[in-house]
Amino acid sequence: MPKLRVVAFSILFFGVAFSAVSLIFYFGDWQRLALVGSAGVFVGLVAAPTIEPKVFKHAWAYELIFGALAGSMLGLVFGVEAEAAGVGALLGGVLGYLAPYWIKHVPIP
Repeated sequence: MPKLRVVAFSILFFGVAFSAVSLIFYFGDWQRLALVGSAGVFVGLVAAPTIEPKVFKHAWAYELIFGALAGSMLGLVFGVEAEAAGVGALLGGVLGYLAPYWIKHVPIP
């Protein structure tokens, strides 16, 4: 259960933080708000093992799977072909796997 709490806190924190900045500066642009909120949820998913590393036994697999899932969802948002979802999943998986290196440099709004 602590793993679920860490993930939920991380998703809520990053999703709300990213969305709040977009809502303040670009009020009324709902497509942008959804995109920025999705990016916040992705960062929250891959940041959860970095926030509490003792809870996650195989953090690299968790980050890889959720990175690929987020990438495929964004690929489907931007393109209607299955190839777009595949390329998005591949890029998201790579970003998820490399998350321990780049997550420290994400500026939290």
